[in-house]
Amino acid sequence: MVPLQADSSHIIVMESKLSVAQSAKNKLPSPEHVFEWPRQAMREKNWSEATQRWAVLRKAYPKHPASWFQGAIAHIEAGEFNEAEILLSHAKKEFSNHPNSLIAFAALAMRRQEWQEAEALLKQAREKHPDNLQAWIKSAQCAEECGKLEQASSLYQRACQCAPSQPGPLIQYAELAMRLGQWETAKNRWAMLRELFPNLPVGYLRAAEAARQLGQYKEARQLLLLHQYGTEILDNGSAHPAPAKQGHSSAGIARLLELIWVKALFNLRSEVHRNYLSYGWWILEPLLHMLIYYVVFGILLQRGGEGFTTFLLTGLIPWMWFMKAVSGSSNSILAGQNLMLQVGLPSVVFPLISLLQASLKQIPVFILLLGFVWLQGHPPNINWWLLLPVIIVQALITTTFACAVAAVIPFARDLAYLVPTGLTFLMFLSGIFYDYRSISPEWQGLFLLNPVAFLLKSYREILIDGIMPNIFTLICWGLGSLVTGLFLIFAYKRLRYIYPRIVME
Repeated sequence: MVPLQADSSHIIVMESKLSVAQSAKNKLPSPEHVFEWPRQAMREKNWSEATQRWAVLRKAYPKHPASWFQGAIAHIEAGEFNEAEILLSHAKKEFSNHPNSLIAFAALAMRRQEWQEAEALLKQAREKHPDNLQAWIKSAQCAEECGKLEQASSLYQRACQCAPSQPGPLIQYAELAMRLGQWETAKNRWAMLRELFPNLPVGYLRAAEAARQLGQYKEARQLLLLHQYGTEILDNGSAHPAPAKQGHSSAGIARLLELIWVKALFNLRSEVHRNYLSYGWWILEPLLHMLIYYVVFGILLQRGGEGFTTFLLTGLIPWMWFMKAVSGSSNSILAGQNLMLQVGLPSVVFPLISLLQASLKQIPVFILLLGFVWLQGHPPNINWWLLLPVIIVQALITTTFACAVAAVIPFARDLAYLVPTGLTFLMFLSGIFYDYRSISPEWQGLFLLNPVAFLLKSYREILIDGIMPNIFTLICWGLGSLVTGLFLIFAYKRLRYIYPRIVME
């Protein structure tokens, strides 16, 4: 497509190409294709450019009505009424039965503010072409310009009936109510649009504006959420959300959990589609980490030995779950500031989305880990059932760490630079690539106060040694994480109205 330019060189080029094609008796390009050239200028409201382009195409396609009628419309919009009238007079003779012969003349009369003539022409157009959508829409616009609002509403409604498969008439029908300040009516019309065309953003955004004008702020936020996350979030709900009840009802919590789930899935799909290897990176990344540690500690430093690969993987994979969840959540509140400001989502939602995203990625990796351990001569035994409480406790600890870090970062953004360093330090203190029993006995108790080190020890006791981990310590860490989590919920609740101000600074 030829871009818009300040000079007319591209117009001369196009005219030359069409002239050569005609003189050589070659077949001209399809009108549907070449007419996009002037329509581009019309969409960009470059009316002078559009008139020149239509003039070129009228020479090549003199029998095509669009080159005359659309050219006239471009002249009308450019304020060149005489030129438009000349084109329309010719077009009326050549295409007397074309509906635009009346509609375009009516548009010219409207620009000249000759309302009676415009109304008469549009009435003829409606009578002669009752199924023509533009006749009804232009009639409604004319009635609105004349202040005949009830008639305009009726005409827009008729336009909707004329073309039920097109959203344009219904959008204009709803916009009329918005312009009149009839917010409840407008909201109902936008609801009709959402029923018929659920993927159109305007149905949610403008309905949210109508709800705000009515003071229905919670419904407005829900509509914005539906726009943000698409129609998949409507699978178990309605496209016309009712205002939420006050307080943290079970329904409200369920909606938040559904939102977290949907957003995490969307993020994963987006991440997968951006990568050439798609889901392969979920498996390849921990394997690459294992290879690096194996080469350094198992080969170069001679710290490995028999079964070192299994030992390394049983520590590395749980650690990567923790590391990715915490690092991904650290800036989540700052990254979600648009939703927080526009929709009023609770700030705790954002780290939970990152947590769930990291956790979902680890599920197939954990399954492969179990298969690998089995193949390495450590078959499943009754103690493998204890993996479930260990995983639950790790989820609680990870959630606590991630939400705590995410809560602090907005107040001291420089701390975000320390998160990778802190995680690296914690990694070396967790025994991923060495056995905690290799350190001095007097330090082992202190070493296992690190919750990640204790979790890795528990995984290895179950999967490699085939013994039961320390259940009492596991329960203590679980209860401690729950108590800390409750405190964080209280803190997030108290900070809910502070975060929007902080993230804008």
